[in-house]
Amino acid sequence: MGVLYDYFSAADDDEAVSVQGWPAGPGCPPNGVEPKDMIDLKGIDPAVMLGTLEALLTGVPYAELVRHPGNTITLTPWEDGEEQGVVTIADEVTAVLAGASDDRLREVAGPWSRTEEFWWDEDPADAFQSLQQLRDLAVRTVRRKHHLYCWWSL
Repeated sequence: MGVLYDYFSAADDDEAVSVQGWPAGPGCPPNGVEPKDMIDLKGIDPAVMLGTLEALLTGVPYAELVRHPGNTITLTPWEDGEEQGVVTIADEVTAVLAGASDDRLREVAGPWSRTEEFWWDEDPADAFQSLQQLRDLAVRTVRRKHHLYCWWSL
């Protein structure tokens, strides 16, 4: 069993942290609470895989991009036995995603799908679909003047 990753939009860190403890993440709130605008990207981690994607989209080396202030900051305290958490996605990453055209996403889907984290064998068509979903979420997030976050669960 691997780690599950849901990417979602929230107005601020406090709102993002509110999903901590929801039974199945930002799409499954307690009664009376609206689900977050989110997508499920089961195996796409917010640090390495999203960083690799940003490097492909921008042409900036990965080593430089990992220095984004505000990227993958853990908002929920880690404790032994913790099975879920919330991390930030830098606004710069969100902006790059939101600005990517379908043609650009198609161009990077192949190289991205052949990275080590995908075990070099992700179907580029599946990667492209995931990229479109992530881009569309980023567009909605930017329009609302919100921020992207990632909820993870073991």
